[in-house]
Amino acid sequence: MNATDAMLHLDAVARSISEPILPPKALDSQISGILRATRPFLDTDRDWILENLEVLEQQIPVYDALLKRIDEVRLDVQRHRDAVHKSMAAYSSTLAPIRRLPRELFRAVFREVQISLWYNTEDPESYDELEDYQMLVFSQGPWKLSHVCGAWRDIVLSYPQLWSHIVLQYHWTSHPTETLHHTISALQAMILRSAQHPLDIVFEVEDIDKHDTAFQVFPMILEESYRWRSMILQVPLTLLEEMKMVREKIPCLESLTMKTAFIPYPDREELLEDIRSAFIDAPRLQKVVLDHAELFGNFVFPFHITHLATYMSNVTNLEAYQSLVECHFIDYKHPGVIMDIPPPIHLPNVRRLFVSSPHLLSYLRLPSFRQSHDLLHQRS
Repeated sequence: MNATDAMLHLDAVARSISEPILPPKALDSQISGILRATRPFLDTDRDWILENLEVLEQQIPVYDALLKRIDEVRLDVQRHRDAVHKSMAAYSSTLAPIRRLPRELFRAVFREVQISLWYNTEDPESYDELEDYQMLVFSQGPWKLSHVCGAWRDIVLSYPQLWSHIVLQYHWTSHPTETLHHTISALQAMILRSAQHPLDIVFEVEDIDKHDTAFQVFPMILEESYRWRSMILQVPLTLLEEMKMVREKIPCLESLTMKTAFIPYPDREELLEDIRSAFIDAPRLQKVVLDHAELFGNFVFPFHITHLATYMSNVTNLEAYQSLVECHFIDYKHPGVIMDIPPPIHLPNVRRLFVSSPHLLSYLRLPSFRQSHDLLHQRS
């Protein structure tokens, strides 16, 4: 492109635009006098005024046409300039050091970003530290990363692990504009894109106004039980009873947290045995947290679990869990609830212990704990 030639042509066009033909300046005083009523409007004034108006009106379409064409040329020049900028940005971007980073590094960073954006189910100390009560939406998680550029989108769409962390939280502070259609669409997309990778799931229902939506979404979660790796579950009794459907269908489950703190005590009664033993056949289950599960009866888990946090009397035959290495035991504080545990409970492999009250120690016999000289942590 020869900028000099283009400017010469534009200069020639500018010079070719004729100057406006205006009425003689001698008539300006006449017009001013008529407008300011310092002289009368004479019968002869009409003819020369109309004659000059006609000359002026004939010039307006000419200038309008010129301005329209100039605007078109300006838009064309702007489009050409934008195209050059876009191409220049693409070529310059190829020289950026970030373009030479391996895809594996991007995947690792994206995974950490995704965990920080969503609720981290892998940190046991964060179970009571919910900071962001957001439902599953297209503006969060992997979708946000995929909107940055085409290269990032390709990486995100080809990385099932990014889609395997599913958070559905129906809390009072959840985003009010999200609809059932959006939630189901987002969940279907995440399940599809996670391929067959194990799933880490948070499903929590606190707001009673959102129960209907949760009831329609929960079956989709149950259908994927064969891929559950970790599950944080807080649901009303009606959905809790549906957990019997997953028995013998959770081969990958390693970590389970069940919260029942928002189920009123008057509504609580002993659950059916097939619900309390729904997880007994989980071959990989290692970590179990039962949060405020009192009055629901004794739960049964595989004897090979290694980590347990619960009320001491929430688990049937606690001494049978000889593989336990870490325990968090809480004392009942609800009036009228009495612990019925025959001491002592012999757990030979426990090396870390957290208790809410010192008197719980009288129920326990922990030889490995004493031998290792670990410190006892008390939680109020």
